[in-house]
Order: sequence, then structure tokens, then C-alpha cells
Amino acid sequence: MHRAASSFAEPDEHTSKPVINRWFRRKDGVPFFFAGVWREWTGDHGTIEKPDQGKHRLYGFLATDANADVTPYHSKATPVILMTPADVEQWLTGTIDQALEL
Repeated sequence: MHRAASSFAEPDEHTSKPVINRWFRRKDGVPFFFAGVWREWTGDHGTIEKPDQGKHRLYGFLATDANADVTPYHSKATPVILMTPADVEQWLTGTIDQALEL
């Protein structure tokens, strides 16, 4: 199942207490997808009051260098965004090298 996003936020590194999140979306308003991976992890995924020790399936968003739109607020990184149906297809069915091109 694929779920699209319409925006994402990054914390503005020039603010503190409270940190202000800056929101980003496509100018054309078209939804997009985040590149990420599912992986299994064993450990405690619960709270102190309600620990949940065991195997868990986690989703991790991939990040890359911040682009020109994000850098003024958050210079460290930005999520890898799949902008077109072709990008999504390449990410899901391509080779590792083709996925890394994204």
C-alpha cells in the first residue's frame, strides 16, 4: 500500500525554545512519496510503564543533503522525496543503483 504526503516539516535551526517547524510542499500541490525502508529491529519499543520488548518492524525515511528550499532553515538534511510516478516505480522495482540515483 502506498500513501502519499502533501507536505513535510523540518525544525528551523535558527529558533529555540520553542523550536519552530517550517513546512514545505510542492508549488503545484501534487502529493509525493518519501523514500524509505522497512527493517526488523529487536529491542524495547515501549515506554517505561509499558515496555514492549521483542521484534518490531520499523520504517525509516531516507535523507539526503538539504536542497536550496530547505537549507535556509535546516541545513543538515531533507527527506528523499519521490516526485513522479516514474520515481516511485524506480524506487520500488529498480536496481539498487537505480534507487540510489534518486
